[in-house]
Amino acid sequence: MLILSYLCMLGFAFTLQSLPPVLTLIIEDLGLTHTQAGLLMSLFALPPVFTSILTGFFSDRLGPYRVGIISFVLMISGMVLFAFSHSFFHAGMARVVAGIGASTLAIVSAKIVSQWFGGREIGTAMGIFNTAMPVGTIICFSTFGNIGERLGWRMVMFIAAGVGVIGLLAFLTIFKSLPRESPKREPVEKRGDERLFSNILSITGPVWMVGLCWMWFNAAVISFSTFAPDYFISRGAPIALAGVLVSLLMWGSLVLSPVIGRLVDTLGKNEMFIGVGGILLGISIFLVTKIERALFPMAVMSFAVAFVPAPVFSFPAKALKQEILGLVFGLYFMMSSLGMFLGPYAAGYVRDTSGMYETSFILLSVLALLITLTVLTSRITMRSKSSESL
Repeated sequence: MLILSYLCMLGFAFTLQSLPPVLTLIIEDLGLTHTQAGLLMSLFALPPVFTSILTGFFSDRLGPYRVGIISFVLMISGMVLFAFSHSFFHAGMARVVAGIGASTLAIVSAKIVSQWFGGREIGTAMGIFNTAMPVGTIICFSTFGNIGERLGWRMVMFIAAGVGVIGLLAFLTIFKSLPRESPKREPVEKRGDERLFSNILSITGPVWMVGLCWMWFNAAVISFSTFAPDYFISRGAPIALAGVLVSLLMWGSLVLSPVIGRLVDTLGKNEMFIGVGGILLGISIFLVTKIERALFPMAVMSFAVAFVPAPVFSFPAKALKQEILGLVFGLYFMMSSLGMFLGPYAAGYVRDTSGMYETSFILLSVLALLITLTVLTSRITMRSKSSESL
């Protein structure tokens, strides 16, 4: 089931990250501004802002199998439609469809891991699970630029859709042959309160604050990975090299995410890891345009990105009852989608307005530092409440 969840997240990663490596080609072919290009990434995340909580709730009630199949179909359809688009409007609508499917799939896959590993090395499992995003991103940024130059950006979209088809076939053949719930869990029909609003109210304050950190994180990282290839190309790098440079962003996560997950299991301290990641991420994004050779800040950024996902995704299983995990992951993906919607659009708008990427990257640095500020605020608030209760 961990392997199956991993394949689901690979589909999400390919759908999300297929655009940035060939964004320069798409801008030229469709005649887009940088604001419109950023909006193509933002539209991917728009529907989940409104649907993620309901999606998580229904995945708790209907089970991940049915919801997973529907999400795969939507994700694949959106990528195929995008490959055939010839205007900003059609491309935008296709990204909306793909975004609904991919975000739902991400919620389902996170729920599967939490169900099977809740109470037994959830941090380690989530650390392994979260390497799927960097693996997909590295493959996209390392290969799609070159493929796009040789065969056109539309072929890149067809390849991403093909990855989704492989994931759907795996989902159909693997998931149905295994029990829908962990043997230690109660059946869905026997669960207690399943009312949406009462379940939302049962989510504790720290869980909401960690979700807010996840929003800042995605706003900064997705926006940077969207425009960094175009930034490096503007500085004279070939399109293939620009993609490879940006792929460095995820190498640290690929190697360190399981290690961080294991440390979270051993030490706890989820908030500490998240806070350190925010500081390092903010500093490294700021340094990209200030240092002639970007290799050093990209290496630091790669290290920083590994600190956040595993602590974020393992936190709900430690703090809440299993019956509402789907709802909580729906909340997290709503927050991350809000970040992915606002971040690229704002970064593209600032780039068009100021005429340079330096200003956009300063904005992204501030967003990254808000991760640490949010964690510190949460810790201070919790300590204050503890002192009052004493």
